[in-house]
Amino acid sequence: MKNQLIIALALATVLLGGCATTKFTANHAPGVFQGKGGTPYPVDGIDFWETGDSDRQYKIIGVIEAGRSGAFRSVFSNRDSSIAKVARKQGGDAVIFVNGDAKPAIKATSFDDDVPEQPKQNMRYLVIKYLD
Repeated sequence: MKNQLIIALALATVLLGGCATTKFTANHAPGVFQGKGGTPYPVDGIDFWETGDSDRQYKIIGVIEAGRSGAFRSVFSNRDSSIAKVARKQGGDAVIFVNGDAKPAIKATSFDDDVPEQPKQNMRYLVIKYLD
């Protein structure tokens, strides 16, 4: 029974450690931009520009900040789908990767001193609306 409890707590720590957050902030500044082009890939109907930017005219409608932590974030990752869902809900046609960083994350519990801290990765994307 004790072993089952330990296994259940360890599994919960791993699953919760891979949690993601996605925050949208609206942009109210005017401006029309013309990118130079790059290499997009589609995710659920949204263009992801992680190399370069759109070669079409566009307006920036907001910023998505996405954070993910945990050792198994790549296995459980649905980051791009989550970002695409938020961008579409806000009226966006595409997102442009701006930057990302990695920071130490807080441990999930106080009793896991033997478990190393996992980095938290923060990514920032511009949400754009095509104008042509």
